[in-house]
Amino acid sequence: MTIPTLVAPSSSVLTRAYLTNAMFEGYPMWLDLDDLIEGGSEGIQADALADALLAASDWAVGVLQEMPLHAHWVQGENFTTRIKGNGRVNVTPAHVPITAVTSLSWGGDPSWMQAVPLPDATMWFEGNRRMSWAPGGVAATFRGPALQFGPPAQPSRTVYGTMDYIAGFPFALMPDGLEAGAMSVTLDDPTGVLPGGVLRIYDPGQSEALTVASTYAPAMPAWPPAVTSVPLAAAAQNTHAAGTGITGFPRKALQAVIAYSVALLMREDVTDEEPVSAFGPDARTTTGPEKGGQAGGLVNDAVKWLAPYAPVLRS
Repeated sequence: MTIPTLVAPSSSVLTRAYLTNAMFEGYPMWLDLDDLIEGGSEGIQADALADALLAASDWAVGVLQEMPLHAHWVQGENFTTRIKGNGRVNVTPAHVPITAVTSLSWGGDPSWMQAVPLPDATMWFEGNRRMSWAPGGVAATFRGPALQFGPPAQPSRTVYGTMDYIAGFPFALMPDGLEAGAMSVTLDDPTGVLPGGVLRIYDPGQSEALTVASTYAPAMPAWPPAVTSVPLAAAAQNTHAAGTGITGFPRKALQAVIAYSVALLMREDVTDEEPVSAFGPDARTTTGPEKGGQAGGLVNDAVKWLAPYAPVLRS
């Protein structure tokens, strides 16, 4: 019997919501969050809200074909493609947006593959959703009516490959908080943070955007993530408490999680509607005039806002 090589999982059970309680509470809404669990203490109410935010975040992952939105390290992803006539290989990663390639190997057979030295100057990214590279640095071929250069066009042939890469948007907590005037910020998870990237702090009354300094050199991902100090291009303008969230998520993606969280937390009477729910108030996806409830529109909006971040279908 052959024992397969063990590969670390590409993702695991989602353990952190895509926004903190404070980020959610600071968003303009009409919900009463003080009595989510009737008669419960302040700590119980906070836990109930955190559970709802985690459920909404996990729902977003499911809508995106089980693709996490948060920055994560995808390891050992196999693909089959073809070398085009111009000598290039096109790859559609399963998870997007791809922000860094940490390992890449290819070959004419899965039993024999060679590593591509990184960084590779031939790599070409299309909106961080598709990737192309020239194996062995093969020059491209251009053939026009009066112009021809590069090697002769080759017939397409199948190649096999495997790659490790980082995909998704960064989200972290600031374990030490942040002082106004600071030129660096400490993150409990630096995965996906890149030089020149913009990180947003949603902190009611003192929200701000921070730009990562061009001198920042990201380390290889680790699990558990290593607490990391990230230099900033300009000083922080406000002071933020320890545990405040900081994110690189697009606003629409966060909006989707917020909308679904609101739908989960709404206390509307749907007892006379179909389908009957064993859980009482429910978030319906139908929006007809006679059924669906007020939460239905929120769910549909959330799906619409997530659509631009869905993985690319492979062909």
